[in-house]
Amino acid sequence: MQQEPVPLLCFRKAACVSFLFTALLCLPSPASAQLEEEMDILRMIYKDQDLVTPTRSPKPVSQVAENVTVIDSDEIEKINAHTLADVLLHVTGVQVNIQGGPGSVATVQIQGSDRRHVQVMVDGISLNNLSDNFPDIGAFPAQRIERIEIIKGPASSSWGSSLGGIINVITRSPDPERRIGGLASASIGERGTGDYRLDLSGTSGSLGYYLSASGMSGDGLTPNNYYDAGNIYTKLQWEPTDKARLLLSVSYDKGSRGDGRFLDSIPPFAGSDTFEYFYLTPTFSYTFDSSLSLDVSARVFSKRNKQFFNELVSGADLQRSIANELNAGGNAKLSWRKGASNLLVGAEYDHGTLDNGAILDGSQVQEKWAIFANDTFSFREISITPGVRYDHTSTSGDFWSPSLGVTYTLLEKTIFRLYAARGFNTPPLFFTFGDNSGFSLANPDLKPEEVWSFSGGVETSAARYLWFKATYFLHYISDVISFNEATLTNVNSGRQKRQGVEAEVRTVPLWSTALMAGFSFIDARDRDTGQITQDVPRYTWDVGVDYDNEDIVRGSLRGHYIWWNAEGFLNARYNAMIWDLNLSRKILERGNTVLEAFFTAHNLFDGAQYLLGTFPNPGRWFEGGVRCRF
Repeated sequence: MQQEPVPLLCFRKAACVSFLFTALLCLPSPASAQLEEEMDILRMIYKDQDLVTPTRSPKPVSQVAENVTVIDSDEIEKINAHTLADVLLHVTGVQVNIQGGPGSVATVQIQGSDRRHVQVMVDGISLNNLSDNFPDIGAFPAQRIERIEIIKGPASSSWGSSLGGIINVITRSPDPERRIGGLASASIGERGTGDYRLDLSGTSGSLGYYLSASGMSGDGLTPNNYYDAGNIYTKLQWEPTDKARLLLSVSYDKGSRGDGRFLDSIPPFAGSDTFEYFYLTPTFSYTFDSSLSLDVSARVFSKRNKQFFNELVSGADLQRSIANELNAGGNAKLSWRKGASNLLVGAEYDHGTLDNGAILDGSQVQEKWAIFANDTFSFREISITPGVRYDHTSTSGDFWSPSLGVTYTLLEKTIFRLYAARGFNTPPLFFTFGDNSGFSLANPDLKPEEVWSFSGGVETSAARYLWFKATYFLHYISDVISFNEATLTNVNSGRQKRQGVEAEVRTVPLWSTALMAGFSFIDARDRDTGQITQDVPRYTWDVGVDYDNEDIVRGSLRGHYIWWNAEGFLNARYNAMIWDLNLSRKILERGNTVLEAFFTAHNLFDGAQYLLGTFPNPGRWFEGGVRCRF
């Protein structure tokens, strides 16, 4: 384990960031016309937009009591993200471990949660595997993302099993303003890294479409870290009347990648995997009147994963495994908005089958159903949101998840939030039915992990040039699942307490320049012994500068630092902040056609920051390309 830096080092980092912001605030005031334009920009960025994730029904940010972060497509393009993992890397309170270059396997944590505690949703479908609850965020292409809404902390009263939080990906919709338009882009980088994309979108009468295709490849920026994948995605929309809408989303992704080298093993070996994902989700929405609406959707998601381990010297097969999953289900939601009330009731059902040689009988089924309800009562500046959900699973029994949130808005510029909730996480099927003889055995008596969570925070743009947000959180976790080496089973054997703070600040763009910073601190301890829990990230820093002048250049500089608090045998390194520089410039504009060149310098100062010595982060590398909107 690395020695934790002295407090002076942390103070220096904080002082540098504070100095940058103070310097900006002390600049001479711009002319009144420019100031008003800049304040308009602030209102656009931090407007009281509707969010759907907290209660699964649209409601304004000012009524959302949960700690939520929203990322839009402009921010994704600004950082030249290739996959969902790249997008999440710079989110305050979210910890991402990417095991190599673009497309590599990546894990995600929220506020120090276990990696299996984060639920990742796309178009109403969970990306998490049945076997180990792993969502493959490293293979999900960034180009189809319109917006991401992240709930930090348990979201079980709306979404079920999600002890750590929810990452809800909302994909792009048909362009309502044009019959045909789109984007084509291509980028190339070191060691054969390439990303090629084509989007088409438009609306004609009552029909709309969004079509996306892309491919990404590379020889590997670290040893045995190659990637080769392609995907297609379609969203079709039909609105026969002004009250009815039918959506159909279809996605297909296929690829292969290298998963690093394991040099300390006897014999040394290399890992690789292939994946094939397909999902389909039709959704029907009907608005009865201005106060009552209905949404009904179905979903089918199939996954096929193969994993290979080969001896480095001879290339001989050491082990291979195949996992096939098929999940089918659906949900229905009825929303009623009247006066001060915003009521939603819903139900959902899922039937999942896992075929894998490492589980009992080679195949297992998990059946789930749930009912849920929540309401938001608004009384002038105060909003109160009670919620409750009842979940049943065929493998882990039943669970009640209540929640209560309160918000108070002061002078339309400051929001105070309080939130309390009970949440859970269902054990993955490999924990309950695993039969990997010699390594792990089944434990069908496993119970869900449980959490009681409390948080409070403030979000404000009352300062002249600043937006600021701070949150305190406290999680009491029971029935923690850990591996018992004596019995070779996963067991409910512990209690944890995780508490901490998050803080974010951004400036209004002054003279085309905006600054931002985010900090999170997590104190995770065993509730019985008081001992600090290792392998839970202790603190993170995210800093950035954006410059946006379309007549000259657009640019963003992002820095990310995370203290992993890793156990020594992991051979981690994380004493450096990783900086990425992104630049773009418009080179042609003719009518609706805009041609732009872009360039990215990754890991600008060639720093080392990784959790596992087996998977070092890539050193400094470069890529560039062009994108054309039409």
